[in-house]
Amino acid sequence: MSSKIDLVSSALVLIGDSPINSLTGNTRAQQVANSLYDTIVQNELTKHRWGFARRKAQLSLTTDEPVDEWKSIYQLPTDLLVLIKLNPRVNYQILGDKVYTNHSQALYCDYIKNVGESEWPVYFDAMVKYALAKDFATSIRDSSSIRQEMTNEYIIASGMARYTDSQQHPQTAIVSRPFIDVRY
Repeated sequence: MSSKIDLVSSALVLIGDSPINSLTGNTRAQQVANSLYDTIVQNELTKHRWGFARRKAQLSLTTDEPVDEWKSIYQLPTDLLVLIKLNPRVNYQILGDKVYTNHSQALYCDYIKNVGESEWPVYFDAMVKYALAKDFATSIRDSSSIRQEMTNEYIIASGMARYTDSQQHPQTAIVSRPFIDVRY
């Protein structure tokens, strides 16, 4: 798996620029990489329910005073990017870094975690390189043709990454059949 500097350097090479050895400095490439990298990576992590970034956690009930129609407030995990679901399934609302609900017993969540580069599989690593390259193309090279080429490569890499990731766990059968069950 690649490091942050490896990913940035690879993206720069893809757009025809020189690789860099450090993210500290005042070159255009270093400034753009420092400005965009974290946002691009977090955006890519939130676009799909990546198996490698998925986590489960028990939420802690807070002592905060509930507001409006809610009776309980739970603290969300600090590394959460996207909440996938709560167990048990209950009505809820997210306000800031807390979940408001009428459920007052143990509450668990599935979520997407902001994972570091060392935990990325190869397919996600490759996709991020193209995501960086497509955004770097305009900012560093001022080239819309290179941006379009990198966008096309990103679309292919993204599709392949999502397909590969979806093969990492068994498919869940649909158990609810309301249109068939109504016939009986």
